[in-house]
Amino acid sequence: MPVDRATRHVLDVGCLVAGRSADVSFLRAGRGEPVLLLHGFASDANDDWLETGWFDALVAAGFDVVAPDLRGHGQSVKSRDPADYRLEAFAGDIAALRDHCWGDRRFSLIGYSMGAHVAMSVTLASGDRVASLVLGGMGDRIAATVGLAPEFADALDEQKSWSGDRRELPSYAVRFRQHAASRPFNDLTVLAACLRGQSGVFDLGRLSAVTAPTLVIVGEQDRLAGAPYPVAALFPGGVGQTVPGVNHASALADQNFRERAVAHLARDAAAIIT
Repeated sequence: MPVDRATRHVLDVGCLVAGRSADVSFLRAGRGEPVLLLHGFASDANDDWLETGWFDALVAAGFDVVAPDLRGHGQSVKSRDPADYRLEAFAGDIAALRDHCWGDRRFSLIGYSMGAHVAMSVTLASGDRVASLVLGGMGDRIAATVGLAPEFADALDEQKSWSGDRRELPSYAVRFRQHAASRPFNDLTVLAACLRGQSGVFDLGRLSAVTAPTLVIVGEQDRLAGAPYPVAALFPGGVGQTVPGVNHASALADQNFRERAVAHLARDAAAIIT
């Protein structure tokens, strides 16, 4: 049976801090139980979810799949004001998108890396409406800290990274800038503002209130995220898992990683239907 093709849509989600209107671009395909996919930093819905096979796998499993470009990314609204990138602003966009697509229906969430932090925030604000949760690339090294270290924002900021001596920036931050610059949809100054706006501490104690079955899944070679098990233990229904042979950058393209996440959602979707 042919898989539905993802189509692109745009939704007005309100205003930025300065008053300019804000819109979110999103991909959608499939029929069945709702699921939202939230991509990682400096990526977009197409790269993280469409090109890696997640859309096809979830549509084939019987889901109505929606994947936005988070604000500051892809084809969604871009701002150079860090205040527009607080975690609650991302969560507000997702709440508007969820209500637009599905009204008051229950839905599942998959978030990767930055998208996992957004997914955690959305879940806490949604009460029992989240049927199932998958947090990818989220481990004990980054769970409590929202955003990346300041040197990453400095590397992305053109004024700071190209005026003066570039050698003052750590090599890993320079490599990250080169990676972000290789994607044509990225505006590096916008991404720098995004990192500065996200900087903060996530209150992990609140996760004990999450009722959704939760899978915390990380590549075995993911040195950025760390171990998934301490994070899974924060959820009443949390399960941690590592996938051999993949790291933070390669996990979403790995078939085993994807199949484990889809199986977690499919099991809970079957419970909803029955």
